[in-house]
Amino acid sequence: MNLAIVSKVCVALFLFVSGYGLTKQYRKVEKPYFKGTLKFLLRRFVNFYLPYWFCFVLVIAIGHLGGFTFHDAYPATRNTLKCVLLDVFGQMGYDSYLKPWWFNKLIIQLYFFFPFLYLLLRNQWVAILVLVLIPIMQVNASRVPGNLFFIVEGGLPAFYLGMVSANYQLAFPADKKTKTFRQLTAILSCIGLSWILTTLDDPYIAVLIRALLAFSIVVFICSFESQQKPVLVFLGKYATIMYLTHVLFIHLMPNVVYAARYSFLVFLVFLSVCLLSAILISFLQKRVQYDSLRLMIVKRIEKW
Repeated sequence: MNLAIVSKVCVALFLFVSGYGLTKQYRKVEKPYFKGTLKFLLRRFVNFYLPYWFCFVLVIAIGHLGGFTFHDAYPATRNTLKCVLLDVFGQMGYDSYLKPWWFNKLIIQLYFFFPFLYLLLRNQWVAILVLVLIPIMQVNASRVPGNLFFIVEGGLPAFYLGMVSANYQLAFPADKKTKTFRQLTAILSCIGLSWILTTLDDPYIAVLIRALLAFSIVVFICSFESQQKPVLVFLGKYATIMYLTHVLFIHLMPNVVYAARYSFLVFLVFLSVCLLSAILISFLQKRVQYDSLRLMIVKRIEKW
């Protein structure tokens, strides 16, 4: 089984959780809804952009000191200044300074679409219709000009499935009597969907399968008693910084990252380097009162 293919479900899993969490939060939006929605989106963008900009400046500075310049990162056919400005706002996609930053463009666009998508959840039959239409749009994404999936880059299936799960309690059913059945079904679904992913050549259908796989994983995890896992809570504190900086170490110190003979040790070394750097960056943010600035802006928005 090709684990590299299956591991792409991590993106779908994050999209699912994002759609789920945003839906839960949006229910608390105060009236009037236009002002409440505007405040909701402003908070999301502040919480996204301020940590991103801090890491952006550090990554660019360290990258240039290490010899990884704009000319190495951006396409030679494009204007460098324009590329930097687009990257500052997370809109460079797959041509970003660090390749994983393509996800910034996707999640920002989904934030903009979120209030409209939420309206589609208000009616159960409309929500079901949209769930039927999304796979049709996804499968035909390469054939239909102007298809929504060219805008959100295939992120809609997992994101909207997370929203539907939050609104209709699909991943967290209240009936505890079916716990074993849900666990067994989720495990079988994960195995079957993972196998399908390894045999697929169509990237558009693969996006749908990864969305279903993400849903199955969440159902399985949520079938257990709710308990905080200290290790996961600790890693979660630094997950965003690790995401924003991890590829830089591959560019700057490939001999260190790939020094181990076995792939599992390579992963542990890479994880350790990324985690250590994230802890240092988080400490630096607190020392210069940058995180306090973000919290102050968020509070100002809430009082507006």
